[in-house]
Amino acid sequence: MPAREPAHPIEKRDLLHAEAPNRSRVSGIAAKLAGEGRWPEAIDYIEVIKDDGLLAKAQAEAIAIGSAWLLSQVERISGKKADPSLWEKLSDSAARNERWRDAVRALSLGGQGERAEALRAEKCPDYDPFKPLGK
Repeated sequence: MPAREPAHPIEKRDLLHAEAPNRSRVSGIAAKLAGEGRWPEAIDYIEVIKDDGLLAKAQAEAIAIGSAWLLSQVERISGKKADPSLWEKLSDSAARNERWRDAVRALSLGGQGERAEALRAEKCPDYDPFKPLGK
């Protein structure tokens, strides 16, 4: 039986920030959320348990769907920078999915600033990566 997700944000807070978290429950919830493709929610749990297998799945999913946010979370949690070639693959995937901002950000994070700027100018000229969204 899969682990039950917290029904209330306070329960989630208490579960994730306990001095000694219930690792088996947190791991079960992380695996369940990841299996459902609910990565933004799963990341909170993965951060607590630092499961290498789930981090590898998150990295693969980030590249497959073109999510710069998800790969940056994997980098943050693992403490290791992703190889520039991974950022390039992520950018290609993001472009195929028409996630232009992710494609631009991935190229930029992969050290390809000129390509990032060319893509930004062509596909999303209103996007300013140094300006908070909505401002």
